[in-house]
Amino acid sequence: MIRSTRPELVVPLASLLALASLVAGDALAAPCEPGSSEVLAAMPVDQPFFPPTGPTYPEGVAVVGTRVVTSGPATFGTAGNGSPSQLTVFDARTGVLRAEIPLVGEDLSQEHALSELASQGSTVYAPSTQLGVLSWKFTGNQDAPAQQAVSTPFCSVSIPFPCLTTTDACPPDMRFGLPPLPNGIAIAGSDIFVTDSLQGIIWTMRKPSPHAEALADPEVLFCSGALQGSGNEGLSLFGANGIAVVSDWIYVAVTFGPLGPTGPTSVIYRLPRINPSASDLAIAYTYVPVEVAPGIFVPPIADGLRHDAASNDLLVVLGGQNQVSRLDLDTDPPTEIARYSRTDADHPLLNPSTIALGDDGVAYVTNHAITCCLPGDPNPACGGCNNAQDYFGVIRLCVE
Repeated sequence: MIRSTRPELVVPLASLLALASLVAGDALAAPCEPGSSEVLAAMPVDQPFFPPTGPTYPEGVAVVGTRVVTSGPATFGTAGNGSPSQLTVFDARTGVLRAEIPLVGEDLSQEHALSELASQGSTVYAPSTQLGVLSWKFTGNQDAPAQQAVSTPFCSVSIPFPCLTTTDACPPDMRFGLPPLPNGIAIAGSDIFVTDSLQGIIWTMRKPSPHAEALADPEVLFCSGALQGSGNEGLSLFGANGIAVVSDWIYVAVTFGPLGPTGPTSVIYRLPRINPSASDLAIAYTYVPVEVAPGIFVPPIADGLRHDAASNDLLVVLGGQNQVSRLDLDTDPPTEIARYSRTDADHPLLNPSTIALGDDGVAYVTNHAITCCLPGDPNPACGGCNNAQDYFGVIRLCVE
């Protein structure tokens, strides 16, 4: 049993396995018990002999009306694969594939990716590693709207690749010499915030007006070595990842935070939205590795964040531990009050990435599968990473 500090959020383990027999489209239509879940959709595979394809490694997810929109790929090794990044659009009720929207303007000979998504009204926004922030406005029955440029591309603050921007916001104890890696995105009013996982930056920009001739230029809002990964190579370099704006505060998930006695932690930091300084950066919550077998610890690998305004809770996707955590922001410091899992053999949570909230306490979680398999991965589907692509998709999860 997974027990929270709120009696109403006691989640029986049986509820995590409860919906295997429900028909797609009918499941979760009624009020549901926290922790119950089902597969909404598996990702289409357009080029099975040349993975990763456009929709593979889905990262971002957003709910727009009756649509669930995902973005990808979010991985390395895309240079020369001939497959553009894209949005993939599913029906939120039935999981039926409604559209695939390839990006326009990528240089497919170079690394290209589309990471997280944020929605505001009928518009979704995503940071592209090559093109800057892009947007798509869904109206009426239009499932494949035109791509719009919102900002100029993101640059490095220390090297001229892919471009160089000058700033005095980054302290000298940073790890320099890295390219940008825009990842998480949040929208608050006219402000857009984007995390940079390698450079430890929170970028900000104002959405240009509909008739503006110039695109927005990303500016460094905050820069810190604490927002860089704690490792020295590969995924361990990932720092700032998911981001959420809650009133006057920004919450940021650092995927590979400081090393603890059993491995890398993940840290949720909080800082003011306006004019943040180094002294303002505070730890809101720290996730630690979990021992899944004697001497085998699985790191949390925190990824996407989403604020649940109805409860003032923060939903945190723990990619390494295949769970979604709920933090109560009404306590100081925040308190974890629930963990949600999915272990069904047909399609378990397998390195989930981001989460979006729909109606009636239903959330949608992308199965990313990129880190399959970490040593000691508790997932029964994780067997040497064979057939990992079978588990790319979207899980519909009851969270309240």
